[in-house]
Order: sequence, then C-alpha cells, then structure tokens
Amino acid sequence: MNSFTGYHPWFTHWISLEAPVSKEEHYRALFIPPSPPPKPNDIAAFNRLLPFLPEPTPLVEVLADLRARLAAFPNAMLGEVGLDRACRIPYSRPADPPYASHDSTAGAPRELSPFTIPLAHQLRVLEAQLALAAELRRNVSFHSVKAQQATRELLDRMRTVHGARWLALSIDLHSCGLSAQTWTEISVSGCCLSLLVAIPSTP
Repeated sequence: MNSFTGYHPWFTHWISLEAPVSKEEHYRALFIPPSPPPKPNDIAAFNRLLPFLPEPTPLVEVLADLRARLAAFPNAMLGEVGLDRACRIPYSRPADPPYASHDSTAGAPRELSPFTIPLAHQLRVLEAQLALAAELRRNVSFHSVKAQQATRELLDRMRTVHGARWLALSIDLHSCGLSAQTWTEISVSGCCLSLLVAIPSTP
C-alpha cells in the first residue's frame, strides 16, 4: 500500500477514514453507495472484486506508521502521494505487506473492475498526509492524473491552512497534465513540474 514514505492514490481505498468497520461495509460505501441505486452489473462486479481486497487499515494507523517512517529518515520526502481519477481497481490480490503492488498470475494481464476510488476519499487521505509533511517540513512527490482542478484547489487550500510551513516546501508535481494557464495560476511556492515523454513499447 505504501511507497517508502507515502501512500499512493492507487491504494487509498485500502484505508478507512473512521473507526474500524467491516471489510464489506467499507468497500461497499466507496464503490456502490445506496444513492443512486446501484445497477445489477455493478453489484455483480463488486461481489467479484471483494474477495481480492484486503482488510481496510484505519487512517489513524496509516498516519502513525507514516510519522514513524519519516522520523526514521529525516531527509526523506513524502511520496509518492497524490490524486488519480483514472485508476481502476484490478481483479487481483495485493502483494504481501507492505502492499506495494498487486500480484499477477503467470504474467497474465490484469483485468480491471469498473470501479475507481472516489475523489473525496482520496482527498481525505492525501490532506492528512500533506498536513504531516507541513508539520515535519518534508518536501512532497505529488502524482496527479486527470485531477487538474482538484489539484489546484488542494494546493491553494494547503497554503491557506498551513501558511509559512507549507510555503517552505517543494512540491514535485508529475503526470498532472496541467495547462499552461492552470500552471501559472497555482499559488504555491517552490512547486516543481516534472514533464513525462511517451516511451514506445517494445515489440
């Protein structure tokens, strides 16, 4: 679930925000909330996906673990954290703890479920991690996919909430696809943009 010192958005559905709830209750609330009424295909997909998902870990435990990791490595950045509105949950079991990836079977391509992680849930997990980064004055590696407006609003909110502590950080944004106008409007000091180039697959 975690990179060395941060919890990637692809795995934030494994984190529960409140007191521990049952595994099914947690994931059902994320993927098939009661309103609007779920379609039969969604229910069937959820029932198929549920056995592959791990027991959720409470956010308070995630933050305690993250604080300990950052304390153990005083020069480490927070990352990779962020937002991703494109990632779909695969029908595959997670690797063994610390859940860095999903297992694959015999090299077969992963089959993806129709479910993505709600942005509101990703934001709650991310903001808690960024608050810790501001407190401990750690730079941030920030992954952002198809979440340009949400990313901009979040960075502005962090500046408002954390003030000088936030402005002292460097934020390395990558995969974000920001327009030039949006980039110039981001109001965060020390924010770096990493540009990716397409790498053709080998035959």
